[in-house]
Amino acid sequence: MQSLTTRVLLAVVAFSIAHSSPARAANLIVNGGFENTGGTFVDEGGGVMNTALTPGSTLVPGWTVTNAQVGWISNTNIYGVATPYGSYCLDLTGNHDNGVYAGVTQTIVTTPNQRYRLTLSLGADQDHSPNSGTKSVSVTAGAASTSFTFVPSGTGNQWGNFSFDFTASSASTQITIVGTSAGSGSQYLGLDNVSVDVAPAAVPLFGVPGRAVLAGAMALVVAASLRRVSRRRER
Repeated sequence: MQSLTTRVLLAVVAFSIAHSSPARAANLIVNGGFENTGGTFVDEGGGVMNTALTPGSTLVPGWTVTNAQVGWISNTNIYGVATPYGSYCLDLTGNHDNGVYAGVTQTIVTTPNQRYRLTLSLGADQDHSPNSGTKSVSVTAGAASTSFTFVPSGTGNQWGNFSFDFTASSASTQITIVGTSAGSGSQYLGLDNVSVDVAPAAVPLFGVPGRAVLAGAMALVVAASLRRVSRRRER
């Protein structure tokens, strides 16, 4: 027969499992890593493609270029830029480097009133001054919008991760990311690792009710243990 202590511990485990977060949903973004999934990347020299990537272009699989020309960069490039998230990333300065920044957009399938989380990574190359410095983008998800700024430190290729939550209002939501500043290094604003998935729900186990349940369960365990010790001494 199971002891009271064992039964209480099993109850706590069952409660934790029942109230744990669900598995992470699939990324709703198509090709959030800007990989060459369609075989459309053309190396124009030095591991970079940009000439054909003007507003309206769909050569980067899953995405439409907006606002200005974008650069599509392979990790084989000769400029020292590299992403840890795959083999390719985008440069929102394009090859014009004139302060007019590119953007990319795509429309995803969503459920009205469902809360989602958008995440992305911004990159800088601190070893080359034209590619270094603070990097900023604006992000729009349907009617929601925000901006992210990455202030790199250290040396080499640096990447910062950012996220924000939004609630979908329809069965489809347009996601748009546009560069706003490349800082002192005006020739590079790295973008990679874009994802949108269902935002995690609050886990009651770690809220006030959950702490109360755990505290009560632990009190029962302690009380049961003390009773067992007391009975042994009486024998």
